[in-house]
Amino acid sequence: MKVSNILPLPGVSITYEDFVMHISRLRSFKYNTVERAKAGKYYVIGDIHGDVVTFQKILEKIGEIGSDEMLITLGDYGDRGMYQAETWLGVSYLKQVLNDKYIPLRGNHEPDLNSIPYPHDIQNQLKEKFGEERGEFAYRELFNTFQVLPLVFEEESFIAMHGGLPVEVFNLNNEEKVRKAMYEILWNDPFEGLGFVESPRGLGFLFGKDISERWLSLNGKNFLIRGHEAVEGYKFNHNGLVITVFSRIGAPYFNRTAAFAIIESGKVSFETLKQ
Repeated sequence: MKVSNILPLPGVSITYEDFVMHISRLRSFKYNTVERAKAGKYYVIGDIHGDVVTFQKILEKIGEIGSDEMLITLGDYGDRGMYQAETWLGVSYLKQVLNDKYIPLRGNHEPDLNSIPYPHDIQNQLKEKFGEERGEFAYRELFNTFQVLPLVFEEESFIAMHGGLPVEVFNLNNEEKVRKAMYEILWNDPFEGLGFVESPRGLGFLFGKDISERWLSLNGKNFLIRGHEAVEGYKFNHNGLVITVFSRIGAPYFNRTAAFAIIESGKVSFETLKQ
């Protein structure tokens, strides 16, 4: 299935009715807290933050999703970027076209009422685009969609999530514990130490190599792939046990490289895009 020309491009008019309809359709799919599936190849896209131009370029590089392939996005679709509504429409279009071959994970910029990040400016963008009352309703539709998106994807060789591993180690089959650990899954970051310390973000923790080793051992995985940090495309922590992918370019991060990962037969490679 081709994905190269799916996104709404900057400058293309988006109506309020279309936006609300497609966000409602995105929410109507059945999601699990932990998604599981088996494919021969996985394309993994990190934080987008309203950079629909780079998002489109990544999809053009991918071209199409084959019968034994899947697409995973690691969350943080809006906030900060110029084209947040367009990005969210793109996520909905992809889900409608690819169905169970596309897993849109939740990021910390898809919050609940107790974890609103800063900035969280998508609400203002929708009001500017659709007007005060309609923009507020469009945001409510989107906010309700945040609440149903999956937190984790697991396959036999890897785990994918937005932020990082919770400091309490448990089996991902325990979905009640996964849900209780939502803030850590969305907000945690790796650090090159042992144990854990409070995160400078104000929510979540920094987790050390020993936690990664215990998590991956208990769940029988080789590595974690995640987003959440603005890096020059991708980086490794914990001797390759934790991989970070960042898939947008430019302000306010001022990075010059975006990347996406390709996972095949348990091996990871990367494609990069330069500013």
